[in-house]
Amino acid sequence: MNKFKNPTVILHSHPNGKASIDNFRLEDRPVGELKEGEFLVENNFLSMDPYTRPRLNEYTAYVDPIKLGEAIQGETVGTVIESRNPNYKVGDYVATFSGWQKYYISSDADFLTKHLPETRLSISLFLTVAGTPGLAAYFGLRKIGKPKKGETLVVSAASGAVGAVAGQLGKMAGCHVVGIAGTQEKCRYVVDVLGFDACINYKEDDLAESIEKLCPNGVDIYFENVGGRVSSIVARYLNEGSRVPICGSASLYDKDKDVDSATLSRFFSSLPSSPENRFFLVTEWMNESPEAVLWLVDAVEKGVIQFRETITEGIENAPTAFINMLQGKHLGKPLVRV
Repeated sequence: MNKFKNPTVILHSHPNGKASIDNFRLEDRPVGELKEGEFLVENNFLSMDPYTRPRLNEYTAYVDPIKLGEAIQGETVGTVIESRNPNYKVGDYVATFSGWQKYYISSDADFLTKHLPETRLSISLFLTVAGTPGLAAYFGLRKIGKPKKGETLVVSAASGAVGAVAGQLGKMAGCHVVGIAGTQEKCRYVVDVLGFDACINYKEDDLAESIEKLCPNGVDIYFENVGGRVSSIVARYLNEGSRVPICGSASLYDKDKDVDSATLSRFFSSLPSSPENRFFLVTEWMNESPEAVLWLVDAVEKGVIQFRETITEGIENAPTAFINMLQGKHLGKPLVRV
């Protein structure tokens, strides 16, 4: 038996409606001895992701549900502290999909584990701009949004980890960029720090009136992160030939019902002048991801892309951080420092 004890957050019960702290439990689990070819990672940061919420339900077709007693799954970055694998040395920084636990045994057979490129910044960057959120913005906008100079781009959840990068990439492409967020603080951040042309507070402003005013030439690209009422209103202003990359539907996640990833695509396709649209996953472009990651790291190091993190200390507080994220009580990317 290894000398390490492994604090692990597991699924204690399925949510009945909105997720709560009571749905989680912290356990100390043993860490086994390393076999030949394996290495032990000590996680430094855990990623808090909205798409984890549907997986807490007992049944879901969106992704495989997490079973009772299993560790909550998610992306992590950490440091190799023991190794019996020549490809991974003690001190190497790696990304894994180990979930909400302090330690994780990996090997070359785990295709989700990879070395992190060198950077002078915190390795948490690889859960934000240079991780799945940044890649979602990068590929969603470039492959589906296809921005052109002078076009209008609207981004929902604009202050979040994906929306923030999507809007900044839109500005680089010469677009007029309008964000949508849920508080005045987030809207100020979107405009003053991220450089969007404007931001609408959908909870306080008249969304339709604001879009009509801030997008006088209509909407050419709508980067979709939330679904629900916001989408139905933005859809009224989509131009002929518009494009809608569908990254997520966060407004639907915190429910005890299944989430159908095709719902939003069916909605946009049903419009009289339906835009080009589709739901996408960053894994579609895995072969291009290494180059994209290096580009994003370089952009952050040069100050071309700005970002924020909301960091919660301690793995025992991961459930609280997760609930806060679902309630929008964060700015930028929510993370847990283990």
